[in-house]
Amino acid sequence: MPDYIINGTVIDGSGRKPVPLRFLKLSAGGIDEVCTDPAKPLPRDANILLDAKGMTVMPGLVDAHCHLSYGDARNIEEQDLYGSAEYRAIRGTWHAGKVLRAGVTSVSDPGGSWMVAVAVRDAINAGMFPGPRIAAAGRYLTSHTGLADYFPAWVGNVPSGVGALTKTSAEMLDEIRRQVKGGVDFIKLAASGESAIMTPGGGSVPAFRPEELALMVDEAHRLGRRVTAHARSGVAVSDCIDAGLDWIMHGDYMNREQADKLAASGIPLCPALTLIANLAEWGHLCGCSQPRVDRARRTLDTASEILRYAHKQGATLMCGTDSGFSLTPFGEWHAREMQLFVERIGMTPLEAITCGTRNAAFSVDAASVGTLEPGKWADVLAIKGDPLQDIRVLQDKSAIAAVFKAGVPVNLEADLKIEKWPWERILAVSATELRQETVYGTQP
Repeated sequence: MPDYIINGTVIDGSGRKPVPLRFLKLSAGGIDEVCTDPAKPLPRDANILLDAKGMTVMPGLVDAHCHLSYGDARNIEEQDLYGSAEYRAIRGTWHAGKVLRAGVTSVSDPGGSWMVAVAVRDAINAGMFPGPRIAAAGRYLTSHTGLADYFPAWVGNVPSGVGALTKTSAEMLDEIRRQVKGGVDFIKLAASGESAIMTPGGGSVPAFRPEELALMVDEAHRLGRRVTAHARSGVAVSDCIDAGLDWIMHGDYMNREQADKLAASGIPLCPALTLIANLAEWGHLCGCSQPRVDRARRTLDTASEILRYAHKQGATLMCGTDSGFSLTPFGEWHAREMQLFVERIGMTPLEAITCGTRNAAFSVDAASVGTLEPGKWADVLAIKGDPLQDIRVLQDKSAIAAVFKAGVPVNLEADLKIEKWPWERILAVSATELRQETVYGTQP
């Protein structure tokens, strides 16, 4: 027998304006019908899952950048050195439940330690644990100048780290084949470095030569896998476009010519501003040093300016948060990226929601999630309030009326608080997790 969600206002994720909802008809975990005709009657024996009168009904959110193996890491040592593969996988399933209860029904995990995200994905798909749909990458393919070769040369690239150091073309090909054998959904490349290796004019350096990027993309595509890349460097973004990557992350240091090239290519960009913005605006609340906060503020301003330009030129943007760090703990900030798109990039709330639903779904499974339409999974979020009037309501946990994954209500009961254990060493990024209560008090 079909189930029904009735009444309310529906934002279907497609970018169309909201309209009054008569009902969503759900069966076999999918959407059968989205009815906006107020005169259409319900069947007498209709099983009503939710009367959403006064609420907004929308697709479950999609976080296109969420690192489930990181464990709310406070520094790179905790991220890369401490915690076994087995423990990280179990911990990742716990954190995945937090993500789902925050209204996020799909995530893209662009890389992490070992094959933890693949294991978490498979455990959720098997019904062992509640969690969002997951598209999983393995370790980032990196060079010595790329993100994820973090430690000094005398330490080397540790096997528990999130990066796989590939020094030759043969190693690049072998790592891609190994990850495909292990079941990844896509390949993650560290196409640029971080602040430790900067260009004289600011911005990170490209980590791979254009021909190396092209080789890796060709091999991944040959094996039926898509490819994304961490690329803060504008040169790296341009090289990734030429190499035919499927989507790109960050783009902080693009210039206008590179942003124009991105827009013309049609390749989506996931800026993942939330981590930088949380550090820039509230890092002092959880022990971040002032120089680190100041640097984040400069990066946020630089990124906001070029992303605003890219948006005006027609670039496709996706919402992702870099959740998994102490500054972006799981279940806390997954909807903040939409607020930043409004405030920093100049989008309307409806445009931002589209970036956090339909657009972000590209990183997971655009054919099955991201919009409310027949034939897609019945992944639904019901919010008490109107996010078009105040986009911040999507971050208010008390405003979440219901979450459905494949038409099944999600238990929104709060989980037990987990403290850091002795083997999860203190990190240098911050002293504590940045919770909403710290920022806003008891009322978001």
